[in-house]
Amino acid sequence: MSLRTMNFLTILLVVCAATAYAAAPDFKEGEWSVSYQMEVTGMPFQMPPITTKRTMCLDKNNYVPDNSQPGQDCKISDQKVNGNVVTWVMTCRTQERIIEGQGKITYEGTRYDGVMNAKLISTDTPGTPVSYKYIMQGQRLGACGK
Repeated sequence: MSLRTMNFLTILLVVCAATAYAAAPDFKEGEWSVSYQMEVTGMPFQMPPITTKRTMCLDKNNYVPDNSQPGQDCKISDQKVNGNVVTWVMTCRTQERIIEGQGKITYEGTRYDGVMNAKLISTDTPGTPVSYKYIMQGQRLGACGK
């Protein structure tokens, strides 16, 4: 193997390792307390926000907190990590409605802030979808299962 080829392979290995390292946010796996504040947008009148809090286990294979409701079949797709920012697309289905949304979270070690914009489409009575926004905050509590 020539010196030129070895140098090229070394540089390629360093670039790949740096890219793999950069693909993970500043994030600690474990049990997280997650707060959601849902605001309905685009309505002719202002509705009060709905606030929910739950705990869940998040790990390097699951950066996106689950905000689904009972009876929903939700799928996360197009998840991307860019530094400390995680983005995704979500689709949830029930018999009566479809919810489509895009989310973004910025992790800072043991906490995060994020937002998800979504729209609810009724399959029973098609018409104007209801748009809403989730404002999310998370705090790591400790190891999972405690």
